Amino acid sequence: MRTKTVFFIIITMIATISASSFVSGKILFKDNFEDDNIGQPPKNWEIGFKGKDDAEVIKDPERSGNKVFSSPTERHDVAGAVYITGEGTDWTDYYVQWEMLFPKEFYMGIVFRFSGGESFYLLDRRSNTKQLDFWKRQGGWQNFGTSADAQGLAIEKWWSFQLKISGKDFEVKMKDSKKKTKFSDLDPVLEASQGEFKKGDFGNYGWVLLDNVVIATTLADFINPWAVSPDNNYVTTWSRIKTID
Repeated sequence: MRTKTVFFIIITMIATISASSFVSGKILFKDNFEDDNIGQPPKNWEIGFKGKDDAEVIKDPERSGNKVFSSPTERHDVAGAVYITGEGTDWTDYYVQWEMLFPKEFYMGIVFRFSGGESFYLLDRRSNTKQLDFWKRQGGWQNFGTSADAQGLAIEKWWSFQLKISGKDFEVKMKDSKKKTKFSDLDPVLEASQGEFKKGDFGNYGWVLLDNVVIATTLADFINPWAVSPDNNYVTTWSRIKTID
């Protein structure tokens, strides 16, 4: 009888843990580029806006043995393409955590709620500044948020970001990727509201290096080990995600 009771308790605990892992939210997309080939386009991304198609996975210039995503042609209103996950057509509210390196002083960053070349939001680093900006692209550019000094925003350095997209409200947190500080312990560096675009994908904008991109519906998903795919090399990625939650 005792054995049966213990077995029942264990099964109940497993079921409870499994259930909680599912109700917490959903991982929408994740990529650390480790399964891609150097010199080839990242297999999990596609062109959202057609410009010069020069996307490739390269060796991390700062971290030995790591692979990252690069697309060296400039922003889409100059000559460059925009690369998106291709899975986010209907994404509305979501969180993104990723690492980004700015190789040079220019206008570049990421897009979100992207549905076309004239329908997206942009979070970028202004040229020769130390701030972040929110922009709406729709027949031109409209700025709707500017940060103060965002920790210097040095080029040729890895930064970790967390973007919250909730209704018309957006929030950005950031830190040096070497820091183990949790995002939950950080104040936002930029907050703004804009209600034009209701849904859309996530992607790059201009020449930034991207790594360890995770998109989810709740913050709990960033610390849930059940979200880690056993058939991919996420050991390093997972340790980083846990430190930036």
